[in-house]
Amino acid sequence: MATWNVGPFDNDDAAEWCEQFESALPAERTERVAGALMRALSVSASLLSDTAAAQAVAAAAVALQAHTGLPDLTTPHAPRLVDGADYVNVSPDLLRLATAAIEVIMREDSSWRRRWADDVEGDLAFEALERLYAALGEQY
Repeated sequence: MATWNVGPFDNDDAAEWCEQFESALPAERTERVAGALMRALSVSASLLSDTAAAQAVAAAAVALQAHTGLPDLTTPHAPRLVDGADYVNVSPDLLRLATAAIEVIMREDSSWRRRWADDVEGDLAFEALERLYAALGEQY
């Protein structure tokens, strides 16, 4: 996975997921978010692929942004459509699903953590994920 920064949208896998999200019909967007989050919960943290983890992080960030109406100011790569909750039906269940997916990705044995372990920005990446996790937890 090519990564150019530590934010939730700052890698090729997240950018690709965002393109698919943006091109989806409005009625399909909630499903796209939930699907990416459920994929992260469908396997153990150590078996979760980098692609699935990156897509789940992006989906969680989209859910948070759709719920709050606030864009992710940490990256210029966020989907352009993230400007309100009218295209994603953000329920408490979706927020809990996003929180659970981020919990899996943050686990010590996760493939996401292993990938960042030797990177000079690994601590920053984990801090960005912790901020997303905390912000999600404040929403319900």
